[in-house]
Amino acid sequence: MKKQTLLKKIKTYGISGCISYTMVSLILSLLNNTGNLMETNIWITNLQLLAVCFSIAVLMLVTDCIRNPEGLSVGVNPVDIGLDLLSVAVPVLGLGGFVFHWFNVFSEQILIPIVILVIVYSAVLGLFVLNNKQTEKELNQKINERKAGIKHDTENH
Repeated sequence: MKKQTLLKKIKTYGISGCISYTMVSLILSLLNNTGNLMETNIWITNLQLLAVCFSIAVLMLVTDCIRNPEGLSVGVNPVDIGLDLLSVAVPVLGLGGFVFHWFNVFSEQILIPIVILVIVYSAVLGLFVLNNKQTEKELNQKINERKAGIKHDTENH
């Protein structure tokens, strides 16, 4: 794998971790307006959320490098989405449920983190797809401008 490709992937999944952390923090803040959703100290909870979000980002980076070593995949086909959701579910359920005891993995409480992880994954994926479309549009515009400039130059000579 090229060094630039790896650095681009690390940057992308680092940003993904930040977006995920922000989204989860907002969702939990909205759900926890009564103050009884999570009974731990907010400082500890924030560090745990950060650990989970960046574990997800690292796992997604690793799976992306394995399945697509040459480029940056966006994950818009069913196989990529399934692998990405699995990469999200393992840290959420493993760290969140078994290590941090945020919820009982063997009860209906598991539905809350599953819904949250699907919402956050969808939001992050949507942001990256929109960003890629915007980047593609800008690149196409620059290519067209250069083609028009070259055509104009050849017509004048």
